[in-house]
Amino acid sequence: MNILLVLLSFLSRPQVDPIGQAEVAAARQMQSRVEHAAKVTAWDSPNEARIPYRFLAGFEPGAADEVCAWIGQQGGSVVRVDRGAGFVVADFARGCESRDGQLARSASRAEGVRYFEPDIRVDIAGIPNDPYFIPHQWDKWVMYADEAWDVVGGSMDVKVAVVDNGSDWTHPDLAASFKSGEYGYDYIGNDNDPRPDDTTITQSFHGTHVAGIIAATRDNNMGIAGWSQVQLLAVRVLNDSGSGTTDVVASGIRWAAEHGARIINMSLTSTSSSTPMEEACAYAAQHGVVIVAASGNEGREAIGFPAALSECIAVGASATDSRLASFSNFGPEQEVVAPGTMILSCVPGGAYGQADGTSMAAPQVAGVAALLMAQNWGLNAAEVRAAIDASAIDMGIAGRDIQYGYGLVNAKRAVDLAATYAASRAPQIARGLSPDWDCTRVPMIVRKGAGLPLWVAQADVFDGSGRRVQVGRRSLRAGTYFMMASPKSKVKSPKSGMVRRLLVLD
Repeated sequence: MNILLVLLSFLSRPQVDPIGQAEVAAARQMQSRVEHAAKVTAWDSPNEARIPYRFLAGFEPGAADEVCAWIGQQGGSVVRVDRGAGFVVADFARGCESRDGQLARSASRAEGVRYFEPDIRVDIAGIPNDPYFIPHQWDKWVMYADEAWDVVGGSMDVKVAVVDNGSDWTHPDLAASFKSGEYGYDYIGNDNDPRPDDTTITQSFHGTHVAGIIAATRDNNMGIAGWSQVQLLAVRVLNDSGSGTTDVVASGIRWAAEHGARIINMSLTSTSSSTPMEEACAYAAQHGVVIVAASGNEGREAIGFPAALSECIAVGASATDSRLASFSNFGPEQEVVAPGTMILSCVPGGAYGQADGTSMAAPQVAGVAALLMAQNWGLNAAEVRAAIDASAIDMGIAGRDIQYGYGLVNAKRAVDLAATYAASRAPQIARGLSPDWDCTRVPMIVRKGAGLPLWVAQADVFDGSGRRVQVGRRSLRAGTYFMMASPKSKVKSPKSGMVRRLLVLD
């Protein structure tokens, strides 16, 4: 690691100032903006984005069968029904484009139909090169990963979903980030093994590469270092060539949210949106998920979808000089940028390769978000997003601009700002989680891993963010906690109440 940092020291990285009250104030304004953002609605899709002869029909609760019957009456055939998300995917006969208006009018009159629209193509946002090894990770260096890791390394309590074209969970540098039996879900193969099917296809590396940027195991004397030691969930919604549809992406987003993902990364993009995808992003956001998405690679002023949706962090790609990469899309929805050229990461089969694209930039931001949540579980999605935005290094016109958004993401400043957030809101969390009765809070430092002291038969234990982590005598991970008495507590201290001093447990 030291040799790596010596090599990286020859690469310049932006000078950064310490976090101050200006950043805290800006973050609070940004948090309010995120929480009250106006909804972005879908518009007519360009012809090249549409899947020929395929449409999406949303249905009201309990009306799936009626909508399927209506589709049959119109000469269509049902491809699949997503009852949880509330829509039907249907194919119609060749030439139905000439009947779009007629179908839409019929749908508007049909009982139980919420919307009717074309299905939209989605593609990966990467621009891959032939894979090869490089001796350093410049991307982590310019984002100050080394200094951020001095503060926090990650937590397997944080789940990050990679909604992509599958990840090789057997890769030696990724295996530790997957839990047995919880690898994710494959919507292409309809099974629980979300690995790519045919790794000889050029683009099949994509989801594995994205996963490696986020969570390749660090300090294992192998390969590369990912951003955060987290639990990965691979959600395969694109085929090995990197193509898919917005309806499947929508199902994958909902699956991730319903299976505990705190962060969803989508290194995929489309020129248009769809109602199922918009509803899925809204659903995930309502469940407290941080959604990170690639802005697209056409080098034009047009942020792709789902990145352009208000629920998503739209991430553009920066080059080795920290300026916007020539291929990166930009626009008013651009929120931040992160390194996206010459990025080394994992590829299927235990190997490593290099790739370019906003596909590679988005997981950099997802990885930093994971660090913030590992540092303080109590931060909500809007606070994480605000901390990333307010701590970014301004790279363009002063303030937010259409090329860089708020600027180049800086992991160390984001971690510092998140810590300031935690300190400012900790008393509120404690009050919110504490019972109404009077009780004494005893801080505890656990150095190696220990249970409650012998004189405590039972008590409630909370981590620094205010989340209850233990009731009873189970062992604790190393860290800082506080213990609270409650009516159910059984404290055998010779003094009345809880001991009023700091406990250091070895």
